[in-house]
This record gives sequence, structure tokens and C-alpha cells, in this order.
Amino acid sequence: MLDEISDAEKASRLGSYLTSLPAGMALKLLSGVERAVVAGEEAGLPIEFIRQAVRPIARSLEGRRPGYATAQRRFCLPFEGLLVNLRTGRKIPGLVPRASINPVWEVLRADLLPDTFPSLVENVSRHILHGDPEALGASLSVMRQSAARALLEAEARAGSDPGYREVLDRRLGGAQVRADAVDIAHALAIGDDILALSEKLPETIEEFDESCLRLVRETYDRVYKEAPDHSLYIAFAVMGRMQQPWQIMRLARSIARQNSDLLIARTDLAALGERLLIQSEDICAQVCALRPGVTSLEPMAEEVMRLANISKGFREEIDLVRYGAWEKRVFAVRQKMSTAIGDHLARFERDLHGALPLQQAGAFGKAAISRADLSKRMSLEKAEKVRASFRFMLATWARADVLGVSQIYRDLRHILDTYLALYTEALITELRLAATKPEMEPPAAAFAAELLELLEGEEAAALFRRRVQVALRETVGAA
Repeated sequence: MLDEISDAEKASRLGSYLTSLPAGMALKLLSGVERAVVAGEEAGLPIEFIRQAVRPIARSLEGRRPGYATAQRRFCLPFEGLLVNLRTGRKIPGLVPRASINPVWEVLRADLLPDTFPSLVENVSRHILHGDPEALGASLSVMRQSAARALLEAEARAGSDPGYREVLDRRLGGAQVRADAVDIAHALAIGDDILALSEKLPETIEEFDESCLRLVRETYDRVYKEAPDHSLYIAFAVMGRMQQPWQIMRLARSIARQNSDLLIARTDLAALGERLLIQSEDICAQVCALRPGVTSLEPMAEEVMRLANISKGFREEIDLVRYGAWEKRVFAVRQKMSTAIGDHLARFERDLHGALPLQQAGAFGKAAISRADLSKRMSLEKAEKVRASFRFMLATWARADVLGVSQIYRDLRHILDTYLALYTEALITELRLAATKPEMEPPAAAFAAELLELLEGEEAAALFRRRVQVALRETVGAA
């Protein structure tokens, strides 16, 4: 934190340096810092400041992060599949933002288990240093069970005591973090079961096939008999490792012995569907909050595709009853997305004409000639809007039907094809006949080539660029 470094200017310089480190160096630094924490040798170091600066680099890497496993990192392993980098809005069942870890840890240490938690952490750290896996596993199990009980007892008390709830929310940083603490507690309570199952499954589950389903179902059934209140977190933990998280509904179907959402939605397994639906609705809300014509859709393309994949996968995995609650929510998201994307793309044709302007010359009607208007500077703002809109369309084209924008995309593609064919020919003619040749390729030609490459490929764009160069070398007489 900044208060660990008294000189704000030095803190700023250190922060800039740390955030610019290559990933390999950043991970080595983080590993060294964490080793110092475990060994109790961090005195004088701005530990938390370094962690906060370096962690985003570590989170951006694929797969499990290498580095030295502190007591806190070991403690968190059972709910690793629940963790997400950012909080996007309302609380989502079974998802815990990483920012909630430290507040929960501190409340355990200072408020809920002040007499025992520090010594539990010390024991775990000692076993990590000494490399004693059996003693480490036993200490971690005790630590996690103690934390789970304390957090769930605190939540139960908060439910009946408004004064205590207010104090706990203030210490944690809000009601959503308290809800995150409950998710953490449930996962910790069956931490040994989650970790044992994790060792049997691929680190990244590309396809939740029959073999994976059988392993998860066996663990779920056993945990359900022993601790039914926690068993759902077996599914949540596995869901976080899936490339296609909607496939978790295969487990819901298997347990409920029903394909219909009508029955699944009435069981505790409904939380699996809720997690998917809420994620879709939150992404939809983000898109709808963007101002058409002002903010670009392009940065949202990946999230929009995630929404579309969830919606498509959700429908494929379970039967949505017509007019049922889940069907209505899926349909509502589709309608809102279709309207929002349509509003954003409504200005596409006008922006295209502004970026690549044509003017009518000669007679009107069929005899009119379209000429590229080189007297005006190309509008860089409109060109960027066209570029961003078209890139968004290309990025999401494969799921246009799910988003309800198939016809919109087809219409705009036809407009772009037709207009670009007309403009490129008009531009070539204008350059050939120009009395004063431009010193270099006009920006409009470069932009038209860029759009051609997106539309038809590199070969079509290269051909157009060669034609432009030939036209620039021709004289009026030769024309």
C-alpha cells in the first residue's frame, strides 16, 4: 500500500517500474516476496505495495501461477475455482472476486479467530519451509475447517443481529464481501474433497465428458450425504475450471434426472443456472449502458461472445420450458442485446459515407457519375467508428443468430460491399485523372484497403493498393 512508502514520488516511481516488469521477472519477484513472508523476513519491505503492483501481471498469465506458496495461497486452494479478477456488478452465486480475499483473511485474523488464526498461519508457514507435506496437509485442514466454522457462525449471527451485521459489513467492506465470505466458507468446509477431486481432473476441462461427469458425480453424492449444505460447491469449484462452464448443467441433469429447467430450477442446483444467467444479464447491462455513437462496442466483443456462448450452450444443455422463468430471462437478454447492438450500428452507413465521401457529378438519375471527393480530408473520427463497428461485427458474426442481429449484420455487410466497390473504382478513376497528383497514397485509399482486407482478404487489398500506385504514376495525357 502507499502508506508503506513515505515518499509519494518514490512510491509512484516504484509502482511504474514494477508494473512494467516482464512477466518472468515479475513472477520471480513475487515468489521472493512471498518466500520472505513465509520465513518472517519481510521487515522493512513494502510487501503489500509490491504484491498489488505485480499481481495483475501474474493474473494475466494462462494456467496455474508459479511462485512460492504462502500460507494464504495454500489456504485459498479449495476455492480457487470460484475466483474472478473483477466484480462486475451484483453478487453472483459461486463467484468470489480476488479483492475479497484479503478482507476475509484480516477479519479471520483480527476479529473472528484472534487467538488461534495467527498460530494456525504460523504452523502452516513452518511446514511449508520445512517441506513436510503430511504435517502441512493436516495443518491446512484444521485451518480451513476453523475458518469455515467461524465465517458461517458470523453469518448466522449477522442474520439475526442487525448491529453485528453492520459492524461485520464495515470490517469486510460491504454486504457483497460478506456474501463472498459465505461462499469461501462453504468451499473451505469441504476443502479436502475439492482438492482430492481436482487432482483427478484436468487443470483445464476442455470438454465435460462422461468420465469427468462420473468423477464429479461420485464426489458430489458422497459430500451430499455427509455435508449437504456444502455439496453445491463441488460443482462451483469444477465450473471454474471449464472452458465451457454451461456444461456443468450436465451434472444438474444427472442429479435431478431431468432435462427440463422447470424441475432443476426448483432444486439447490438452480444456483448453477443462476450463475450463468446472471453473468449473461450483467454483460447485457454493460452493453446497454454504452452510449450509441459515443462509445465503441469493439472492446466488448469478447464479453458479448461469452454471453452468446453461454446462451447457446445453456439452451443445448437443458430444455427450457416455454414461458418458464429461465426461458423468459434468456429471451429478454436476446431482445435487449439485439436492440442495443442495432442502436450502435445504426450510424454505420452514415459514418462510412463520411469516412469515404463520394460526390455526384454530371446529370442526375441513371447518367449521374459518382466521384471520390478528394477535396475533403478523410474524417479520422468516422473512419475509426466504421473500423470499430466492423471489427465488432466480424468478432461476433458466428453468434449473430443468438444475439438476434443476423439480419442487421447481413444488411450492413451488403451496404459495405456495395459502397466499397463503388468507392474504390471512383477513387482509382479520380487519381488517374487528377491534374495534380498527391505526393503519397491518400489516407482514404489506405482506409479503403484496410476495409477490403477485412472483407475479402489480403490478396484483394494488395491488388487495390497496386492499382492505386499505378494510378498515381499515370499522367492526364496517358489517361
